[in-house]
Amino acid sequence: MENFAEVKKLVDDLGKSVHDMREANEQKMAELAKNNGVAELKEAQAKLDAQVADAIKGLTDLQRQQALGGNEPKGQLSKAEQEHKQLIDKIIRCKGDVECLTDVERKALSTLSNPDGGWLTSADTSGRIITKVRDMSPLRRYANVKNTSKGILTGIVNNGRNSYAWVGETETRAETNTKQFGEYEIRLHELYAYPKVSNTMLDDADYDIESLMIQDGSMGFAEGEADAFINGNGVKKPRGIMSQTFAYTGDNSRAWGSVQKIKTGVNGGFATTGQANKLLDMACGLRAIYQANAVWGMNRFTLAEVMKLQDDTGNYIFLQGFNLQTGAFGTLLGHPVDASFDHMADIANDSLSIIYGDLGAAYQIADRRGISIVRDNITTPGQTKWNMSKRVGGDVVNFEAYRALEFKA
Repeated sequence: MENFAEVKKLVDDLGKSVHDMREANEQKMAELAKNNGVAELKEAQAKLDAQVADAIKGLTDLQRQQALGGNEPKGQLSKAEQEHKQLIDKIIRCKGDVECLTDVERKALSTLSNPDGGWLTSADTSGRIITKVRDMSPLRRYANVKNTSKGILTGIVNNGRNSYAWVGETETRAETNTKQFGEYEIRLHELYAYPKVSNTMLDDADYDIESLMIQDGSMGFAEGEADAFINGNGVKKPRGIMSQTFAYTGDNSRAWGSVQKIKTGVNGGFATTGQANKLLDMACGLRAIYQANAVWGMNRFTLAEVMKLQDDTGNYIFLQGFNLQTGAFGTLLGHPVDASFDHMADIANDSLSIIYGDLGAAYQIADRRGISIVRDNITTPGQTKWNMSKRVGGDVVNFEAYRALEFKA
């Protein structure tokens, strides 16, 4: 890996920062008991916390740079796909003027037209954009994703469990309760990115216009999706995983359609004793069927606080081990921790700042096939903009598959 030295340095820096932070935290707790120099220790602790958060951000940024690198091998394209890409590239370089096309190319253009205006990118280009968006958008990496050609994705959700009974060989068998099935609907909403390029670049035959559009489009789509999949309210955007109804009751008594939340018992923080207990409640309360693929999700500032937590024997419960490919920063109670959920709330009074569960079972993403391009060479003289749009939806479909930690007394 060409960035190995950079990765190693960032990981080493993070390890040192975490070590220093933990030592300072232990010193602070010891001095708190004596009430000596508390203010100075808290100030030093805050600086170390910021260093850890910055180190985590550096690793996250590097991971996203890797995703945008554009060095992934391209699959073998069919003759039709190659012609499709060449035609789109020629349209872009002609600044949308179809007069530069031959008669044969104009006829082919009609097959690429998007009913909503503009043209559709090739399947290869769309696929590479979606791949990069997945690598930069944390929830897309874990969620279940389905493609659809319609404006609504529907599916069946199982919101109950079969009952059963034991019976003798010749005894009468009474009817048992069957699963209750419901249907979910996920509406697709339009998300757009607006990359621009100078007309001089369009006139330069050696300039890789496609790569620029893929990179700029990916960044725009990833930022919009990452926020909506976490916090979206479902109005003209997906409904986020943190915008659901939450309740304190467990799976056996909680109404379907609400997600379990567990209180830390402290406003805006963790308890000073039994620090790991509430996280254990989260992890152990998740049904066994979801444990194999369960992950912890939080932002980097929350992870900095989690790194300080100890069990009742004084051992730290977070084990460091950054994985550039998966995005995991280590493990917490045996499961990966992903701190790239930048749009999740920082720890504060009543905040829901940590999630745990099988996000693939919990969250459904619906993608409309194809990404459209609409030219704009009017609004900014000397530049041509390309309105790249895709339709996407998302919502929670399994409310038992994850839970959240609430920082509340």
